[in-house]
Amino acid sequence: MKKLLICVGLVLMLSACGSDHVMRFNLDHQQNNVKTEPSYEGRSHFFLWGMFQKTNYNLENVCPIRGINAIEAHWTFYDSLMGGLTMGIYAPESYSVYCN
Repeated sequence: MKKLLICVGLVLMLSACGSDHVMRFNLDHQQNNVKTEPSYEGRSHFFLWGMFQKTNYNLENVCPIRGINAIEAHWTFYDSLMGGLTMGIYAPESYSVYCN
């Protein structure tokens, strides 16, 4: 029984997915302005469970005229698979940028 609970716990921990969505300014009108297709997509690479690391994004060239409407960070199947296979030693994260 103890082994079964450990296995179920590990499966639940390794099967997690998630996303973060950040919206800024013009909160009254933003729901209408969000595009379905991102203007820019990229991937961040984190090692050792992301400890002692931070990523700075230079997004000035992505939306130079209209500005940024939203930024979304998410874990794709590949990101979750790589994080699970390496047990967090290598944990990529994908992100999308939406212009106004």
